[in-house]
Amino acid sequence: MLFAIEIDNSQINFGLFDEKESMKLIKNFKLTTDLKKSSDEYAVTVSGMLSYYGIDTSLIDGVAVGSVVPQLTDVILTVIKSITNVNVVIVGKGTKTGFPIKIDNPADLGADLVANAAAVIDIKKTENKKTSPCVIIDMGTATTIFAINSNGEYIGGSILPGVGISLDVLHGRTAMLPNVTPLAPTHAIGKNSQESVRSGVILGNALMIDGFIRKFAEEMRCGDGVEVFVTGEYAQAVIPFCEHDMRYYPELTLLGFCCIYKNNIKP
Repeated sequence: MLFAIEIDNSQINFGLFDEKESMKLIKNFKLTTDLKKSSDEYAVTVSGMLSYYGIDTSLIDGVAVGSVVPQLTDVILTVIKSITNVNVVIVGKGTKTGFPIKIDNPADLGADLVANAAAVIDIKKTENKKTSPCVIIDMGTATTIFAINSNGEYIGGSILPGVGISLDVLHGRTAMLPNVTPLAPTHAIGKNSQESVRSGVILGNALMIDGFIRKFAEEMRCGDGVEVFVTGEYAQAVIPFCEHDMRYYPELTLLGFCCIYKNNIKP
């Protein structure tokens, strides 16, 4: 069993995968990111969650960690060492990704973006499909849209404010607009402030993502032959309003960490 941990700006995502059954997700849980918590506090919470779900920590064979919050990385590593004594792979500079990264400075690429690409490439291999141009969208704190070309190379992409950030900014930086939850809009033409904000943010993100997919396909010169993979906490709110067909994988990033773990630990 592999234990994958994603440390994000808003939450820490934990996933346990059965490596003997094509990386089947056994259980996952999330904690709110809190920079004020100590390693002891996190250890109590994580151990409690594992116990609550009946997870035998002696069956954990390895741990993969990806973090975009450097202040918390060592804290979580301390937690891992208190729970289990197994190999740990930290996704970052020097780890073997399993694919070429064709950007100006590959070391700048966030662990979550690397993991998403690793997962997509592994999914394609599992399906015995040849590498085809792919667009990978992660709708979390930020919305990231990145591309893999027909040679299986990670070639770059775009980063824009996420749905949650957009809603927070509209409420926090204006005097009259309400605090709105990211629910699906019923109409493009809102009849009140809440409806109008939902339309602008949710439908606006869908229109923007469709536009990026078309632009990416144009720059990769692949016409309509681009496959789209989506993950992230706001994906389900936005996907229904997108024109393009998309493959939704809620735990894509965690799966990618497991793939990278296997690339870096010899059997």
